[in-house]
Amino acid sequence: MNDDKVGCERPAGIDAALLATLTSQGSTAFAFYDRQLHCRRVSGALARLTGRAAEDLLGRRPDEVHPPARARRIEAALSRVLTRGEPHVETHAGHAHDGGDPVDRVGAACPDGRERAYESQWLPVRDPVDEAGPVIGVLLVVRDITEQRRCEDLLRSSQWRTARLQAMTARIAGTLSVPEVEEAVGDLGAGIAAVCSEAYLLDETAPVYPWPNVPAQRTVARRRGLPAHWSAELVAAVTDGIARYTSNDGPGASRVILPLVGSGAPLGVLRYTFDDGRVFDPDDRIFLEAFAGQCALAIERSRLYEREHRTAVALQRSLLPERLPAVRGVEFGFRYLPGAPDFEVGGDWYDVFQLPDGRVAIVVGDVIGKGLTAAAGMGRVRSALRALAFTDPEPAAVLTGLDRLFTATEDDESLTTLVYAVVDPATGLLDLADAGHLPVVLVSADGTAKLVEIGEESTPLGVAEQRTQHTIRLDPGDILIGFSDGLVETRGRGLDEGLADLVEIARGTNEGLEALLTDILEGLLGDRDRDDDVTILGVRITGDA
Repeated sequence: MNDDKVGCERPAGIDAALLATLTSQGSTAFAFYDRQLHCRRVSGALARLTGRAAEDLLGRRPDEVHPPARARRIEAALSRVLTRGEPHVETHAGHAHDGGDPVDRVGAACPDGRERAYESQWLPVRDPVDEAGPVIGVLLVVRDITEQRRCEDLLRSSQWRTARLQAMTARIAGTLSVPEVEEAVGDLGAGIAAVCSEAYLLDETAPVYPWPNVPAQRTVARRRGLPAHWSAELVAAVTDGIARYTSNDGPGASRVILPLVGSGAPLGVLRYTFDDGRVFDPDDRIFLEAFAGQCALAIERSRLYEREHRTAVALQRSLLPERLPAVRGVEFGFRYLPGAPDFEVGGDWYDVFQLPDGRVAIVVGDVIGKGLTAAAGMGRVRSALRALAFTDPEPAAVLTGLDRLFTATEDDESLTTLVYAVVDPATGLLDLADAGHLPVVLVSADGTAKLVEIGEESTPLGVAEQRTQHTIRLDPGDILIGFSDGLVETRGRGLDEGLADLVEIARGTNEGLEALLTDILEGLLGDRDRDDDVTILGVRITGDA
């Protein structure tokens, strides 16, 4: 099979696989209804909330599976979104919902006897090709907000420790890693005179069942997921989700164990130990349990961020070529450095592929943004560019086609810049065009270097303009280098300064492409911290075509 074809089709396959996994294994409860109000897709999480099998819901209207009054309410919400084209949000206290269907066994799941609370979001779905067109269906997303409501209630009632709680909440609100949350747990313990502060977290890869009231047949399986070294009191707290307070005279006698619960499932427990025989009054308990609730939210958010980061990295790396094609008469080289682990994945990409007429296409681009969205956007643009290049490889034609695609499929906030070139190894002629990207660097065989502005003040993709292309000749030994902004623009160095430094480093003895790329990286970055991806792609004419 042609490798280029596989590269073009891969993003669609990934999207389908991700959707199938989210539907069957994900924890998000959702369903999709078409314009005739038939349920066309339902996640396993939502099916479990309703107490029905997914097969019982698929292909049916609400009035075919729900009592009349409830079906009318669901159909009214669907019709409202289909007609108005605007999201609709409902909150339900006391029942699980697939849009209004109560499940008593879930509704009674709170440890203090209160029923659970859910939020239902009804979102209009439009054809991605025609975003201004009519709504083609409605996406229902159901979220368990019981613990969020509970934390909010506790926060409102703990007047005397508001300042301390606000400070700790503000601190962990911006955390993006579990160790940062654990550090905050220790700092709170020091502030309330605890002699020992501990956080015990469940392995996020272990099976997790709805908390609490796990069905009897699953109790053994759930217990197997608990660490063997946990004490009985820790196991009890994570099993029933109830905070435990012990107050006795004597050193180390007072303890508080707080369950950490997120989205209806246990995450772990906190344990604070005091040596002053402390008695925990209602205000103490309100404060501590509210803090535990905020920690649980921060841990869940951090793990979600880490999972998205890993997914974005995997997606991005699957779309970037590990090896460049070997073409007689021309040499290619690249360097790609992902951003620091603490920062989100960017949308940098590079590509080199041979065209049917013997020329070679070269591209360096950057999707503005971070995370999975940027990585997925990069995949779409890369695939579209390859498809257009095999139809008409001329740079102006390819960029014009990408403009049309962007206008039809991407939102107004999506910005992508790139430089695209086609080189003839036999003649050294290189045609190139720019869409809002940085200039390229031309290093002659004699060591002179300069910036080549391809298009003066050209616009990113989707900001339509008359696309033009330019032709330059590369003599044997000449090197052309494209790059992303992460190479020249950092927190301590502006763009203009970085471009000037790049030209200065490139100037001198031209000892070959690989040596030049290494010198550029070491000269501009060295051991400096970076918060953005860095991409360099170079092409050198060898003269042996």
